[in-house]
Amino acid sequence: MGFPYDKLDWSVVDGAMFMGAGSTLTFFYTLIAIIICIAFLLYGQMIESDKYDKVEK
Repeated sequence: MGFPYDKLDWSVVDGAMFMGAGSTLTFFYTLIAIIICIAFLLYGQMIESDKYDKVEK
């Protein structure tokens, strides 16, 4: 899989240069990333809340 243009220069590139650009895959990858971020935030909040409650006692 080489450079898809005849001239090896970035000035010929117009638009996104990754597989799946402009398709529905970018939506699914973004959705998966959002779900992972929310899961880690909730998990971190649970741990911090438990540690805070232990210090209160």
